[in-house]
Amino acid sequence: MAPETFDEYLAAYGRADGDYPVIDLDVADMQRHTVVVTFAGGAKKAIVQFFGLAAHTDGEHLCIDVNAFVDDRAARSSVFGMENGRRFEGFAETAPGRSHGWPAVRGVSVLIGAQTAQPQPDPQSEPQS
Repeated sequence: MAPETFDEYLAAYGRADGDYPVIDLDVADMQRHTVVVTFAGGAKKAIVQFFGLAAHTDGEHLCIDVNAFVDDRAARSSVFGMENGRRFEGFAETAPGRSHGWPAVRGVSVLIGAQTAQPQPDPQSEPQS
């Protein structure tokens, strides 16, 4: 059975020593707290920024931005969602729930790796009136 609580998740997937950095945010603190994560000898990097927001009528939410770099150049990231062992790609229509009004799943993975260009379709011209 999948972990249902914060403590269950840490027990299943966390570090054995339980030693984690904690960033405690407050909506009054509009500063973005930044962590830099590196991998593959520094070839793959992410700037991860955390901040709390109070927006709309439903209140506060935690915002996490991830900016990717490969070989010290701005890069693209792939994102997919996971819930109950199922992978959700482009999950706008298939997501099992919503968070702050947006399609949502329990886990989100961000992949930063080899960069390739994807052919882009020609922009559609606007109809003339």
